[in-house]
Amino acid sequence: MSSDSNSPLFWCDGVAQILDQATLPLHHPAVLYGESAFETFRVIDETPLYLNAHLKRLYETVAGLGLGDLPRICDVEGEVREALGTLPKVDHGWRIRMTLVSDRVSLMGLNGGDAPIQRWLMAVPLPDPVELSQPLRVCFSTYRKIPPSSLSPALKHGNYLSSLLSLREAQKNGYDDAILLTESGVVTEATASNLYWIKNEQLLTCASELVFPGLTRRRVQEYARENGMTVAEGYFSTEDLLNADEVFVTSSIRGVVPLVAVEQTPFDGGDPDSISRKIASGLRDMDLQEVARRGEAS
Repeated sequence: MSSDSNSPLFWCDGVAQILDQATLPLHHPAVLYGESAFETFRVIDETPLYLNAHLKRLYETVAGLGLGDLPRICDVEGEVREALGTLPKVDHGWRIRMTLVSDRVSLMGLNGGDAPIQRWLMAVPLPDPVELSQPLRVCFSTYRKIPPSSLSPALKHGNYLSSLLSLREAQKNGYDDAILLTESGVVTEATASNLYWIKNEQLLTCASELVFPGLTRRRVQEYARENGMTVAEGYFSTEDLLNADEVFVTSSIRGVVPLVAVEQTPFDGGDPDSISRKIASGLRDMDLQEVARRGEAS
């Protein structure tokens, strides 16, 4: 498969395809119901960051959704590394999305039977990191977070409708993103990223059982504790958040991104001496150390 170095690339079950020529049957459950599990991660200097952790969480989602028969994780890892080894060099690395879907037919409605797992891998060149880390203005969504009793937030599935509705609402009103609340008003997370804030040098975030267990979320907490900060999870209100000293969101692709406003409340997201900026710098150093370790091991 030949492609311009800045073009998205795609593999299905380890076979390279031209992305804009790839097809999917209309009766596929991923199309009809959003039935899929996925992970996104970065490739920097030919190194997939935290690949094993992402694959482990991907398999946990597949098992939690009951998608079908799982291939051995070592086989999938080998397939992923082989595909990524063919990526051309680009300026800022690659954004990788790996999706596992049940390869079953759904001609007559819902079908809960077992089926083989199909593996999709898509690679898209990343933009400049400065662009990814631009401070954001966010609002509170009028749509409520799906409760854990209905769908576990620990599952990274392909049905993002509630997040899309919240994001569209926010962008329509001039914001970059939205923060989701529970029915009782507890602050949880943004549409595709975890949420943190700092008050009196204490790092605060929502209770784990209500939010997605992001790998960057975990690394932020590890870094904060290693550097003497107190980390507290809990059931916080919008008032708690709006009284914060700093607010930021985290994800595997964007890293740590400060907020400059929540609704009409401003925050100094551009201060280079802020705690959130120091955490962002610390995580970038951790990424470089991961790249160096993987390079030495190869």
